[in-house]
Amino acid sequence: MPSSSGPSPSSHPSLSIALAAPLRPGATSGNSVTTERWSDQLTKLGHRVEIIPVDENRMGTGTLAPEADLVIVLHARRCAAAARAAKTEQPDRPMVVALAGTDLYSDLPDHPDARESLDLADALVVLQEDGLDHLESMKPEWRGKAHVIHQSVAPSGLTHRPDPDQFTVVVLSYLRDVKDPLLAAKAARLLPSSSAVQVILGGSAHTTGWQTLAEQERADNHRFTWLGGLDSDAVAELLARAHVLACTSLLEGGANVVSEAIAQGVAVVGTDIGGNRGLLGADHPGLVPVGDAEALAALIDSLERNPDQLSALTQRSKDRQWVTAPSHENAQWQALLTTLV
Repeated sequence: MPSSSGPSPSSHPSLSIALAAPLRPGATSGNSVTTERWSDQLTKLGHRVEIIPVDENRMGTGTLAPEADLVIVLHARRCAAAARAAKTEQPDRPMVVALAGTDLYSDLPDHPDARESLDLADALVVLQEDGLDHLESMKPEWRGKAHVIHQSVAPSGLTHRPDPDQFTVVVLSYLRDVKDPLLAAKAARLLPSSSAVQVILGGSAHTTGWQTLAEQERADNHRFTWLGGLDSDAVAELLARAHVLACTSLLEGGANVVSEAIAQGVAVVGTDIGGNRGLLGADHPGLVPVGDAEALAALIDSLERNPDQLSALTQRSKDRQWVTAPSHENAQWQALLTTLV
């Protein structure tokens, strides 16, 4: 198990860091969550961080944060123009490109802007170990400058006490095509009548179409509840009552919700994708083929019927809690910065 300890903030010189990301005003997307977390993490390490929202449709080739000592760009394709501007203006200034799930598992290796961002970067960041192997398969040079930064989770302080009156499967996801957020609800429809499974979905709809689908599922499926958008406290309370978290996305770079479940010691089921395998372990027994409601139903049914199987899957999350320790992420950031500055 890797060490979760790291050097103190004072052991590294204070840097001015520009953190560029594709952010929309008022949005609470995964990009905005990651940006705020990284800004907070780097600030606690003693650095000065400026968040720069990037409009991918308007960003030209002008100057990007000329006074910064270091530039971190989140999203290789959507912030490609920003990465290009940073390196054009100051070629010798270190630049880190952090890869989103769509970068890793969709846009690469064919999108020219995403490829250029990776080629220009002095270092790359992925959120879990499968990302390293995926980069290696496309271009070994990319793998050679890649670093894993696991997303840490601050302890919620809540005790994990699953609801004894039902078998609670929690889904925490924005309602978007890539998240396949209703797969667990579809699986619940296939369970035997004796099942006590309840699927609870927390997350806002990105389109009116998805809102309609969720409302229809809620009306037609007595095993399904949709709560809409939730704040961080509500998410923590929901996980504390969950038997299982389900992450059923088509692709993920490294889902925050999986890290939150690991930190809380909640069993995780989901789709067999690189982002899940990288966080949970390549041999994680709770993964099913993408989009396969029947396989997910069979897995959930087995977990409900077999307490020992559920206990073993829960232990898998507890065994991975070092991944979500804030001190571990601190050490990873310090190691990366040391290679650059």
